[in-house]
Amino acid sequence: MENLRHALQLGMLVPVYLFYGDEPLLMEEMAEQICALALPEGGDWNREVYQGAEIMPEDIALAAGSGGFMGMRRVILVRDVTWLKRGKKNKDSREDSSENETAGVDLEPLIAYAADPNPDVVLIMLVNGSVPANSRLLKAVNKGGRAVQFPALKGREKERWLAEYLHAAGKSPEQGVIAYLALMSGDGLLAAKSEADKLILYTEGKTVITMEDARDIVSGGAIAGVFDLSDRMAEKQGGAAVAVLRRLLLQGEAAPKLLAMLGTQYHNTLAVKDLLSRGYSSREAAAKLGMNPYAAQKCAAQARRYSNRQLSRALELLLNADIAQKKGEGDLAELLEVEILRICAM
Repeated sequence: MENLRHALQLGMLVPVYLFYGDEPLLMEEMAEQICALALPEGGDWNREVYQGAEIMPEDIALAAGSGGFMGMRRVILVRDVTWLKRGKKNKDSREDSSENETAGVDLEPLIAYAADPNPDVVLIMLVNGSVPANSRLLKAVNKGGRAVQFPALKGREKERWLAEYLHAAGKSPEQGVIAYLALMSGDGLLAAKSEADKLILYTEGKTVITMEDARDIVSGGAIAGVFDLSDRMAEKQGGAAVAVLRRLLLQGEAAPKLLAMLGTQYHNTLAVKDLLSRGYSSREAAAKLGMNPYAAQKCAAQARRYSNRQLSRALELLLNADIAQKKGEGDLAELLEVEILRICAM
């Protein structure tokens, strides 16, 4: 992805692109950069946009084979391509046949075009999700153009994107806001952008975004709920902790998911506590463990309320709930309530 960004900065275009992965927002942004570079004067009459479900591969190859209006370059953008979803294998077909990867869609015309594309056309295809590694179209695109994977942004990359996005909107977030926003918005930049947009609107008329602003407006979902739950547990507030658990369950969060997240929280708290005892700050611990800085800060605060032995015991009790449920000894939500009260009583 960085190689593509560098090439575009140098004004270098190829005739065909295939973008795929888990960040549709980044794919769209990159596609728009290519369009702007290919059609510097605008030229909407030389830009065609299609949805993958509305056009077949042979039609794309046919459209891309012709030149642009008045001899100018054309851009063809195809969004939401679904032909590369792996279909059921035919017993009589070869392992590398296109039918195995396209569920019956004939890619041959597009494969042939991608390997030897029209230099006067820039074809951009966007696939939400993965593309089979043995895809013949993928190989053909890499021969005549460029295929680029867009994996989900995480950690510092996601925080960097959010910081740049808020800065472009004229906002200056306080320390901790970016990490909080990155963590609470869950997976994917689309969700992060949505929460960032809400923050921008919420703070209209002022430049600085405070942590109070972020806590007021950002939807934390299960992540915020588990932080709240583990806070009550660290404070030995058994009744309040059970109340938080029941609220999360009523909101539709699954008990196995909450158990797993709570286990991760205690595991991380134990790891952070160990590093704190060796002189690391919470931010240094976050970097060493590859954790979100805000999450590490929460773990550090909770770690001060437990001994190492108590944290290890808490993990054992949470595991007991999982084992008991798998043995058919009760409903997981009820078993989890019991273990939460035991942890609070330590």
